[in-house]
Amino acid sequence: MTAAADKAALTARLAGLSPQQRAALAARLSRKRQGPPPLVPRTGPRDTAPLGMDQERLWILDQLYPGTVTYTLGFGLRFVGEFHRDAFDEAVATVVRRHELLRSTVEVDGAQPRLRLHPDRGADLTFADLSRGPAEEKELRRKEFVRQQVRRPFDLSRDPVLRIGVADLGGGDHQVVQTMPHSFTDQWSYVRLNRELLEAYQARLEGREPELPDLPVQFGDYAHWQRAYFETEYGERHRAFWRDYLADVPDVPLLPYDHPVETEDRLGRQHNFVLDKGTAAAFISRAKAARSTVANAMAAAYAALLYEESGERDILVGVPSVTRGQAAVQDLVGFLLTNVPLRIQLPENPTPNDFLAATQAAGAAVAAHHETPFGEIVRAAAPERTAHGYPLLRTMLVHLDLAETVSYEVPGATVYANAVPEGISSMDVTVAWWHLGDLVYGRFEYRTALFEPETVDRLARRLLQLVELFATAPDTPLESPAARARDAVAAAWREALDRDNAGADDAFVASGGTPLLSARLARLLRGAGFDAGPRDIAPGTTLAELTTQLLARGNPLRQDTPPDTAVPGLVGVSEAYLERLFADASGAPVRDVLPPTRQEDTP
Repeated sequence: MTAAADKAALTARLAGLSPQQRAALAARLSRKRQGPPPLVPRTGPRDTAPLGMDQERLWILDQLYPGTVTYTLGFGLRFVGEFHRDAFDEAVATVVRRHELLRSTVEVDGAQPRLRLHPDRGADLTFADLSRGPAEEKELRRKEFVRQQVRRPFDLSRDPVLRIGVADLGGGDHQVVQTMPHSFTDQWSYVRLNRELLEAYQARLEGREPELPDLPVQFGDYAHWQRAYFETEYGERHRAFWRDYLADVPDVPLLPYDHPVETEDRLGRQHNFVLDKGTAAAFISRAKAARSTVANAMAAAYAALLYEESGERDILVGVPSVTRGQAAVQDLVGFLLTNVPLRIQLPENPTPNDFLAATQAAGAAVAAHHETPFGEIVRAAAPERTAHGYPLLRTMLVHLDLAETVSYEVPGATVYANAVPEGISSMDVTVAWWHLGDLVYGRFEYRTALFEPETVDRLARRLLQLVELFATAPDTPLESPAARARDAVAAAWREALDRDNAGADDAFVASGGTPLLSARLARLLRGAGFDAGPRDIAPGTTLAELTTQLLARGNPLRQDTPPDTAVPGLVGVSEAYLERLFADASGAPVRDVLPPTRQEDTP
C-alpha cells in the first residue's frame, strides 16, 4: 500500500469516529505531547489532601493491627554536652510549622482515607528527668525510657504524628527519642527532619534565623500529583513492566524457618554484627572493581546466603527505594519510599562474580520503574494474598551510606544518632547494613515467632563469611546445602523405587510404591541423616512434599554454626557496643556506655 493510500485509509477511519471518540483521542494525544503532569501546589482547599499511595498502603496495614506498634518507626539522638530545653522546644515548633504533614491526622471520608490538616497543632513533646539514681543503672534507665517511648501506639485519627521524648540522664547526657507512624515518615525523612531541627536549635542559640531549604510543595501536593500520575498511561506502563517482570516468579521459601509461618505475630528482635575493617575495605574495593555499588554488592552477598539456604536460583528480595525523583520533594518529610522487588536469576553453580552480575542486571532492569508504589507492584503481579505475611516479599535488604548524616556540632554539645529498637519486625527477616567511613556494621531484624535466635546467629555468621569470600575468592562456585539435600532425597526415592528418573510431582504409589518400599525409603533417608519414618510416606505423598517435610525438620547437610575464629568480624554484639563504635566513627564523644561485651539479641 502506498503512503497516499495509507493516509486515505487513516482519514476514513478518523471520519468514522464519534464525537466522544474523537475527544478521547485528542486528549490522549495531548497527554503524550505534554508528558507527565507537573508537580505543583494543588489548587482548591488545603485543609484536606489524599494520602500518598504508599502511605495509604501502610495506613491500611496499621489499621489491621490497632493498638500496636507494628508500623511505628523510631529515631534516636544523643546530646553529649549542654542541652537547652527552650531552644529545643522552639526548634521543634519551627520544623512542625514548615511541614503540613506533621500537623495532620487521617480521617475516613466514606471509604476513602484523607489527610486532615490542623493548622495550630504541634508535636507531642515531653521531658523526663532520669538523672537521679545509681550511676551503674544509668544505661538501664535509658533503655527503659526508649522502650516506653517506642512502644506507645498511635491513633492516627487524633494523635499528633510527631512524638518526641527527651530524657535527662545526668552529667550532660540527654537521650532524645522520636517516634512517628511509619506511614508518615521513613529513615531518609528522619535525616531531613533532624537536619532542620538541629539547624533551628543552633540558630536559636546563636540569635539568628535558621537557614532552611525552601519547600516548593507540601506532602499533600505530592500525594495529589502521584495519584494523578499513576492514573495516566505512564502508570499503566509501570504496571505492565512489573506484570511481566514478576511473571512466574517462584513462590518458595528462601529462609530456614524454625516455626510455621501461619501467624500474625510481628514481635521482633535484632541480632547485630560488625564486619572487621580489613574485610570491609576489601569487599568495598572488590565492588568498585566490578563496577558495582556497595549496596548492590551487599544485596548480592545476601542473595548468596538465600541461595545456600534454599537452593533456588531465582531469588526475590526486596530493597527500599526513595520516591524523591521530583526535585520539589527533596526536602519534604513524609513516607516517600517504596519496596522494589529485585529478581536475581542465577546460572548453575554460581560464583560471587555471578551473583554480582545477576544483582546488577536485576537493578538495571527495574531502574526506570523504581518509584512505582509497592501497592501498584502488587496489583500488577497479583500474588496470592495471606493474612500471615507481607505480600510478595518475605525478606528485605537495606543499605545506608551514612556519610555526614549522623553527627552534628551545636553550641556546647555534640549530637549523634543512636538506635531505638522498636521490638517489632514487619518482614520475616530484614538485613540492614550501615556504612560509615571504614566502619561497616549491621543487623538481622527477624520475627521471633518464625525463627530461633540460634538460626539467626548462624545466618549472620555465614553472611559475614560470604562477604569475605566475595572479596577474596570471587570465582569460587558456591554450593547449596539445601539443593544437595533435595538431591539426596531424590536419590533415595529413586533407589527405593528402582527408578531412573523422578519428578517433583511424582506420587509414591503412582511410582510403584508399596508399604514395604516405604520402609526401605525411610531407611535410606535415615542413612543419609534425615529424620524420616514410614509414616512420612503416604500413598499420595509426592517427592516435593516429602522433601519439604524432611527439610522442615532440619538439613543434615547444612554446615554447623561457624565459630568466632572463622568469622571476619563480631556477631551478637550489644547495642551499647555498636553505639560506641558508631559515635567514635562519627567523631562524637561518648560517656558511660557499656564496654564491648557480647550479649543477647536486642529485644
